[in-house]
Amino acid sequence: MEGIKVLIVEDDSFVALLLREFLTNWGYTIVDVASDGDSAISAFEKTQPDILLVDILLEGSMTGIDVVSKIKEKEDIPVLYVTADLTDEIVEKSMHTEPSGYVTKPFNETQLKSLMQIAVSSFKKVKQNLEILQQEITMAKTLVDELTETNSHLITATFRERALKKELESSNALIEAQSKKIHDSINYSLRIQQSIIPSYEIFEEALRKQFVYYKPKDVVSGDFPWMFAKDRYVYVAAVDCTGHGVPGAMMSMIGNLLLNAIVNNGEYCKTPSEILAELHKAVVKTLKQDAEGNKAADGMDAALCRIDFKNKELLFSGAHLPLLFLRNGELETFKGDKFPVGGMQYRNRNTYSDHTIALQEGDKFFIFSDGIIDQVGGPENMKWMTSSLKDFVVEYQNL
Repeated sequence: MEGIKVLIVEDDSFVALLLREFLTNWGYTIVDVASDGDSAISAFEKTQPDILLVDILLEGSMTGIDVVSKIKEKEDIPVLYVTADLTDEIVEKSMHTEPSGYVTKPFNETQLKSLMQIAVSSFKKVKQNLEILQQEITMAKTLVDELTETNSHLITATFRERALKKELESSNALIEAQSKKIHDSINYSLRIQQSIIPSYEIFEEALRKQFVYYKPKDVVSGDFPWMFAKDRYVYVAAVDCTGHGVPGAMMSMIGNLLLNAIVNNGEYCKTPSEILAELHKAVVKTLKQDAEGNKAADGMDAALCRIDFKNKELLFSGAHLPLLFLRNGELETFKGDKFPVGGMQYRNRNTYSDHTIALQEGDKFFIFSDGIIDQVGGPENMKWMTSSLKDFVVEYQNL
C-alpha cells in the first residue's frame, strides 16, 4: 500500500499511536493525527489524504460522524470508523456517511489490515470505473453531436451530388467509428463485470458439487451470481437487478460491492434475512431514493443462502425470488418475501424472513433469477415458466 495517505482522527493518544504503528508497518503513509473535529478538518484540507480512520465517538464539539459529514460535503473519500461499542444505533447514525467499514476496539490486527485493503481497493476500483464510464459517455455524446451536425449538412447540400456522396461516405465512416467505440466500451464494461463474478474454480472449491448457468441477454447483464465465504459459512446468491444491458450492469456492480461490504463488516455472521434488510437500506442510501421527490424504484430481487457444511444446515431468504429444494425425488418450493431490495414503494416496510433446512446427503437446491423462466420458445412461442423449470429439475435430477 505504498503511497496511500491516511489521516487518523482519534482522541485517545495510545490508540492513535497503536494505529500509526500498525499502518506504518503495512506501508501506509500517516499524513497527520488529529484529536478533535476542528484539527481533523484542518488536517484534511492541508494533507488531502486518500482514506480516513476516524473515532466515531470523538470527544469535543464534533463527533467522528460530524467530522466525516463535513469532509464529504466537499469530497467523497473512503472512511473506516473506529469504535469500542458497535451498536445498531451507531451504524444507523453513521449510514448516511457511507462508511467502508467499522474497526472495533480492541483491535484485531488481521481485521484492521483486511478492512483497510478492501476499503482502498473498492473505492479505487469504483472511482476508476465511474471515471471510465463518464469518459465514454462524454465521447458518445460528442460523436452523436458530430453525426447530427453532419446529417444537417447533408440535408442542405442535396443539390451537390458529388459533395453529397463525399459527405455520405464521411457519415458512414463516422457511424462505423461510433459503433466500434460503443461496442468497445460495452465490451470493456463486460470485462469489468466479469472481474467481480466468482470463477468456476471459486464456486467449486466452496460448494463442491455445483453448477452456474450464466448467459446474459445482452453483452453485459443486470443479473449476477454471488458468493462469499466467512468462517464456517458459505453465502451464495442469485441476484436480479432492475434494467438490462449497461444500466443493469451498473446496478449489479453496486449490489455486488454492497453485499461484500455487508457480509464482511464485523465478526458476526449475519443471517440471509439480516443481509437483505441491510442491503435494502444501503441501496436506498446509495441511490438517494429517500430524497424528497425521488420516485425511482431501482433495486434488485435476490435469492440468498447461508450454508453451514459442518452442522449441515441451509438458511434461505428471498426478495421475490424462491428456492427449489430436491430430496429423494420430491421437489419443495421455498418462496421469497414479496418485497424487493431497494426502492421506496413500500415506504421502508421491507422485511425478509429466513427458512431453515436441515441438510441430508444427496439433497440438491436451486436458486435463479426470472431470466430463465421468462425464456420464450416452443411451437406456441410461450414463456417457459416456473412449472416447466420444476418439471425439468425433477426429470434430470440424476445428472
